[in-house]
Amino acid sequence: MPARPAISWHSLAFLGAFVVLVALGWQGKRTQDAVLRTNQSVSQSLEIITAAQAILSSLQDIETGSRGFVLTGEPSYLDPYEIGLEQIEAHRRSLEPLVAQRDFPDQRWFEQLDRNIAERLVIADANIQARRELGLQAAAERLQRAGGKQIMDRLRVLLNAVEQRERQRLAAANRAVADTLDRSRQLAVIGALLVAALFLAAIWAIRRNLRIRQALAVKAQAGEARLGALLQAIPDDLYALDRKRRVTALSATNGTRAPAPATIEPLLVNLLDQADHSLELRQTTWCEIDGQRTFEVRLAPTGLGDHLAIARDITELQRARDILEDQKVFLRRVVDTDENQIFVRDDQGRFLLCNSAFAELLGCQPEAIEGRRSEEIAQAHLVLPLLQGEADLLGGSGELRITEVSVTDTQGHERWLQVVKRPLTLSNGSCHVVTVAVDISLRRRIEQMKTEFISTVSHELRTPLTAIRGALGMLVGGVAGDIDAGARPLLDIAHKNSERLVRLINDILDIEKLEAGRLPFHFTRCDVQALIEQALADLKPYGDEYGVSLTLLLPDGPVPTEVNLDPDRFAQVLANLLSNAIKHSPTGGVVSIDLRRDGDTLEVGVQDQGQGIPENFRGRIFERFAQADSSDARKRGGTGLGLAITRSLVQQMHGRIGFDSQEGQGTRFWLRLPLELAPAQPAVTTTSPPLPGRRSAGPQARILVLEPDGQAAEQLASALQEHGYATVTADTAVKARELLAEFSVQALTLSPALSDEDSIAFLQNLRSQSAYRHLPVLIVSLQPQRRDNDDGVLRGGAVGVIDWLHKPIDPSRVMDVVRACLTSNGGRPRILHVEDDEDLRVLLARLVEPLEVDLQGAGTLAEARRLIEQQPFDLAIIDLMLPDGDGSELFDQLAQALPPPPVIIFSAMDSPVHDSRLALRQLVKSRHDGAELAMLIQQLLNHWPPGQSRDSEEVNA
Repeated sequence: MPARPAISWHSLAFLGAFVVLVALGWQGKRTQDAVLRTNQSVSQSLEIITAAQAILSSLQDIETGSRGFVLTGEPSYLDPYEIGLEQIEAHRRSLEPLVAQRDFPDQRWFEQLDRNIAERLVIADANIQARRELGLQAAAERLQRAGGKQIMDRLRVLLNAVEQRERQRLAAANRAVADTLDRSRQLAVIGALLVAALFLAAIWAIRRNLRIRQALAVKAQAGEARLGALLQAIPDDLYALDRKRRVTALSATNGTRAPAPATIEPLLVNLLDQADHSLELRQTTWCEIDGQRTFEVRLAPTGLGDHLAIARDITELQRARDILEDQKVFLRRVVDTDENQIFVRDDQGRFLLCNSAFAELLGCQPEAIEGRRSEEIAQAHLVLPLLQGEADLLGGSGELRITEVSVTDTQGHERWLQVVKRPLTLSNGSCHVVTVAVDISLRRRIEQMKTEFISTVSHELRTPLTAIRGALGMLVGGVAGDIDAGARPLLDIAHKNSERLVRLINDILDIEKLEAGRLPFHFTRCDVQALIEQALADLKPYGDEYGVSLTLLLPDGPVPTEVNLDPDRFAQVLANLLSNAIKHSPTGGVVSIDLRRDGDTLEVGVQDQGQGIPENFRGRIFERFAQADSSDARKRGGTGLGLAITRSLVQQMHGRIGFDSQEGQGTRFWLRLPLELAPAQPAVTTTSPPLPGRRSAGPQARILVLEPDGQAAEQLASALQEHGYATVTADTAVKARELLAEFSVQALTLSPALSDEDSIAFLQNLRSQSAYRHLPVLIVSLQPQRRDNDDGVLRGGAVGVIDWLHKPIDPSRVMDVVRACLTSNGGRPRILHVEDDEDLRVLLARLVEPLEVDLQGAGTLAEARRLIEQQPFDLAIIDLMLPDGDGSELFDQLAQALPPPPVIIFSAMDSPVHDSRLALRQLVKSRHDGAELAMLIQQLLNHWPPGQSRDSEEVNA
C-alpha cells in the first residue's frame, strides 16, 4: 500500500501559525479599522470641542474687553473686544459643518446659540456706550443690571452641552477600542505584534496629544502677553489677594508711586472680612496718610478663590468735590444774605434753589422747598403769581419783567414785588429759569405818601393862592377903587410875587408828574413855524418889560415844519426858553429864534445876547433848582426848574435839547424834533348849526359819542337818533380827534373811562382850543354791556360840564367862562357856588358882582343840597374837595332839576389817571334807562349856554 504523506507539525504549526497570523492579521486589521474609525470620530469630536471652546473664548474676550473698558475707560482695553468680534463669527461658521452629520447639536440649538450671542454683543456694546457717555458709576450700575452674566451662563450651558456630548462620544469610542484590544490580547498568541500595534497606536496618540498641548501652550503664552499688556496699560494700581490673604502688586509703575502691598493689605483684608457674600464687589475710599492721597479701592472676586483689587488715585477728584461743596455753601450764603426773593426752577417745575427770603414767604426753610414742585409744597398758592410766565422762557432766550405783582405771605401781609425772570441753559442742554423778585412795598408806600403830599400841596396851597391872587388882581385892576401912588408899588410887588409863587408850585408839580409819567401828552401834527410865531406874540409883552425884542429868522429855502408833537407842551418849552433868553439879555438886546433842517430832524434855536453860561455850571444846567448865580437869579426871578422841565418835555416828545455857549457872547439853546414828512390832512373849518329846540331852520345837529364800550355806544347813538340827532361814535380819544377834524360836530358825550387817555386831560385840551371852547360837552356814564347777567338795556347818567379849572384859578378865565354861560332870558341868573374856602367865595362874589346875577354860596355838601332843594340854578360852580364829601356827589341831585344846570368844576388835585377816572365816574351816579337818558341829554343841550361867537378857525383837538 502506498504510504500516506506525513503531515508536518511545523507545517501544521506553520499553517496554524499562518492561520493564527492570518487570524491575528485579520483581527489586527479589524482592530486597525476600529482604531482608525475611532480616531476619525475622536478627531472630529476634538475639533467640535475646540470650536466650541473657541466660541466661548471669543465671548470671554468680548466680555473681558468690555468690562476692562468699563472699569478703566481706556480705549486700549477694547482690543480683545474687537478681536473677539472678528473671530466669533469664523468659529461659529467652522462649527456648523463639523456637526452636520450629527443629530446634536441641531438647528434649534444653533438658533439659541445665535440669539444668545447677539444679546451678549448688544449688552457689551451698550455697556461700552454707557461708559463713554455716562461715566464709570452709571456704566457699572448698568453692567450689574444688564443681565450679561445670565446670558453668558446660558451660552456656557449650550456649549458645554455640545462638549459633553462629544466627550461622551470619545468615551464610547475609547471603550470600544479597549474591548477590541482585550479581545485581541485574548486571541493573540503572538502578543508582540499586538503589543507593537498597540505601541504604535500609543505612540501615535502621544504624538497627537503633544501637538495639542503645544498649541494650547502657545495660546496660553499669548493670553499671558495680553494680560501683561493690559496690566501695564491700566492707569490704576492692581493688586492680587490670594487665598492665604497675601497681597501682591500686579501693575507696573505708571509714573507715580503706588501704595505698597504691605500698606494696602490691611484695607483689603478688612474689605474681604466685611463682605456678606464672597462673590460680591467691595468698594471704599481710602486716604494714604504718608502721601496725603485719596484712593478709591475696589475688591472683586475672580471666581477662583482669589480676589483682584483696583486702587484709583482720586485726590484731584476729591479736591474738586470739596471745592464744589464749598461753592455750594458760598452760593447758599450769598443768596440767603440777599433780601430779594430768589429761586430757580427746572423745566419740570421743581425748585432747584431758593433763598431764605423766598422761603419766608411760605413760612418754612429752603430745604423744605428745594427739590419739590409747587403742588408738593404747603401754602404754595401764596406765591403762584411769581411762578407765571416761565413756559415761554424754557426755550433758552429772552427775559420776562413784571413791574408789579402782589403776593400775600403766611402772616397775611401783602407784599408788592418787581419780578425779573431769565433762562439759564446748562452745558447738557437743560434749561432752568432764574427768578429774582425785588420787594417794592416800601417804595410803593413812599410813592403813595408822595402822591398824598403832592395832593395836599395842590389843595392846601392852591386854594389860598387863588384867593390871594384873585384879591390882588382885583385891587391892581381897580375893582376896589383908585389906589394911591404909595400903595400901588406894594400891591404890584405882592401881585407879581403871587404869580411867581403860582409858577413855582406849578413847576414843582409838573416836574413830579413828569418823573412819575403822569403828565398827559396829546400828539398831533403841527406846523412848528406857526407855533413859534404864536409864542413870540405871547412873549412880546414880557420882552417889552425887559426892553428886549424878539425876532424869527427863517431859512432862505423851503424847510418842512410839520412835526408830530403836543402843541401845548411845545408852547411851554418855547415859553421857558424865550423867558430865560429875555431875562439874560441886556436892555435893547434881541432874542432870535431860527429854524433849520438837520437830516431827518427839525432844529429850533433860541439865541440870546447875554454873558453866556459859566464853564463850571454847564454840566448842571438841566438839573432841578440849578442856578448859575443865586443872587442874580433872585434879581431876575425864576425857580431853577424851567430847564429841567423843558428837557423832560422835549424828551417826552421824542426830541433832544442842548446848547452852545461862549462866555461874553451869549447862548444858543437848540432842540431837535423828528420831522413828520407825510402830507398833512387839510384843515376843516366847521360852523355849528343850532341844536334841536332852538329857532333855526339849520341842518340836523350831530353829536359825537366818545365811549370805549362799543355796544353801549351803539345803544346810546340809537337813542339819540330817535330824538332827532345825527351821531358819530369813537372808542378812543385819538379817533375822536380825527372825527372832530372830519365832521361838523355840535355836541360831544364824553365817557369817564377812556382807554387811551385821561378824560379830564381830554376835556381840558378841548377847552384850550378856541374852536371847541364853547362846544357842549356832556359827561355820560354808561353801564358796561359785558356782564353775564346783563339784560342788554341801556342805563346811565349825564351831566353837562362847561369847563374843568385847576386851582389857582385865573379870575379873568373864570369871568370869561361865567359870561359865556349867562343867558338873556329876562331874569337874573342864579349861580350856585360850592366852595369850602370862605375867602374864595367872597372873591368870586366880588368878581361876578358887575354881572347882575344871584350868587348863592355853600361851604359844605349838606348846605349845597339844601340850596338845590329850595330853588333851581342856571349854573353850578363846584369844588370837588369839600369837608364832608366829594363835590361830585351833587351832580345826581342837579341832574334831577328841570332844566338841569351845567357845571364848572374847580379842582386843586393833581391825581393820577386812575384817580381822575374814579372822580369822573362819581360825577354821574344816576342810572336812567335809554329813553330817559336821551331826554336828559336833549334837555341839557336845549338849555346849553349860547356862549360866544364860533367863527374862529377850528383846530384839531
